[in-house]
Amino acid sequence: METPDNIRYVAVARLTDRVPVAEYAAIDSREVPTKLLDEKLEKVLRSGRVEEHTRLTITDREVGSIHYDSDPVCLYLVVCAREYQQRNAFKFLGEVRREFDASFGNDVQTARQSGLSRPAKELLRSLCEKYNSVQNVDKVAAVSLQVEEVKGVMQNNIQNVLRNQENIETLLDQTDTMKNEATGFQRSANRAKDKMWWKNTKMQIIIVVLVLIIIGGIVIGVLTN
Repeated sequence: METPDNIRYVAVARLTDRVPVAEYAAIDSREVPTKLLDEKLEKVLRSGRVEEHTRLTITDREVGSIHYDSDPVCLYLVVCAREYQQRNAFKFLGEVRREFDASFGNDVQTARQSGLSRPAKELLRSLCEKYNSVQNVDKVAAVSLQVEEVKGVMQNNIQNVLRNQENIETLLDQTDTMKNEATGFQRSANRAKDKMWWKNTKMQIIIVVLVLIIIGGIVIGVLTN
């Protein structure tokens, strides 16, 4: 089963001048153009929402759900599939924030636009892959997935039992048919045997009668002479 594109895009932007310093697109650009994702990031950065809300979720009809979290220095943004749980999206952003700050925190203030995209690519890619599979990060989802898998196995087993039951019933029906056919064949054989016996008996009687007639004729002829 293919893994869905839950995590599609992640970016880190410097808040002092609203400049993106690192970006990574996890989804194929043929499905969602990278340019479109960059435009969504730019729109969020230029809006007044960042000043009003340090954390926010925005539903976008073109790219999915946009979630961002921020601290005094940076804004961390992720674009996810609409059905991706909000709690997992912010959990993802929290880990991006910790890992990115630990690795590149000293470079943020002097970085050029997208200047940290290449150095941070492996870090962002690994986190996207980790959080893209829901069961890796969400215990509730993992348990639900296991329940669904068990249900699937049980349904398959039930279907196999029913299929085997049908096969057994078919076999029994075939056995009964063969038994009935064998009984009918036996009866036909017995009737044929009786018919042949009676036919042979009649032939024997006719032969005996003919022999008696011939013998009688011979005897009469001798006596007459």
